[in-house]
Amino acid sequence: MARPARSGQLCDRAREWASLRVDGELSELESALLDAHLKRCGDCRTFVDDVAGLTRALRAAELEPLTAPVVLPRRTRVSLRTAQMSAAAAAVVAAAGLGSLFGVLRSDSGVQPRTPKLGTVVAFDESANSMRALRREALIVQGQGRIPRNRDAGV
Repeated sequence: MARPARSGQLCDRAREWASLRVDGELSELESALLDAHLKRCGDCRTFVDDVAGLTRALRAAELEPLTAPVVLPRRTRVSLRTAQMSAAAAAVVAAAGLGSLFGVLRSDSGVQPRTPKLGTVVAFDESANSMRALRREALIVQGQGRIPRNRDAGV
């Protein structure tokens, strides 16, 4: 029976552990898992040998003196409070701008204003009779004291 193809994730993890091992940052469990993987995977064994050799060569090399000082650019620090205040101000300006834009778009000079429709808010635990009573009151107000019937609508 043929062995299944090795997953790239196993080799990626093994190579990451190999890098940690040369710095002495690999746990005992991870080290044991890496050794078990290296017994089965020749490509990773070659990689580990290359990393170990390169690390030894770099650590054995003489240090080069600096010819010029290293200068990093200065970064301006912005406090979190300043960033929050700026974001809040931007949100207020955007809301005001959008509100005035929609107000201009919706203003029709020749059209009569619409009368507001009555709405009712009903809690979820009220019974159907309570909802009917609320609807009935709304219909009475709309019909100015007269409740419309289906037959009035021609149905």
